[in-house]
Amino acid sequence: METLRRMIGGGTAEFNKDRTSDAYEQRMIEFFHPDIEVHEPPCLPHGGVHRGRETWLKVRRTMMSHWEQKLDVLHIWEDPEADVIILNYMMDWTARTTGRNFRMPAIEVLTFRDAKIAKVEFYPQDAKTMAESLEPTV
Repeated sequence: METLRRMIGGGTAEFNKDRTSDAYEQRMIEFFHPDIEVHEPPCLPHGGVHRGRETWLKVRRTMMSHWEQKLDVLHIWEDPEADVIILNYMMDWTARTTGRNFRMPAIEVLTFRDAKIAKVEFYPQDAKTMAESLEPTV
């Protein structure tokens, strides 16, 4: 939980501040295990299972190129014995190419190893809506 507290810093407002900057990426990368494994819904442009910090950066940059993002953490559950934290947050994202906006809840499961995030599993309420936000309306 201490790792998560350091990531969020001053709270969700600070967590959301300037998420597109290189400085933000550098701050975040220190929290990830070198062998981090990231699971994203397969229907998304960055979907699939990805391994390693450099791959995480690529996934993140792909996401950021497609959407403007705001996340509001609603609740955090912690199981210290299992080294797992579950985040429940509200996503407010806008597709950069279409301007289409969606707001939905999501769950993210963070598994820790050696006090670093070793696995991220992302479960948006409706990944299909996320993908469709990138498609032009007819």
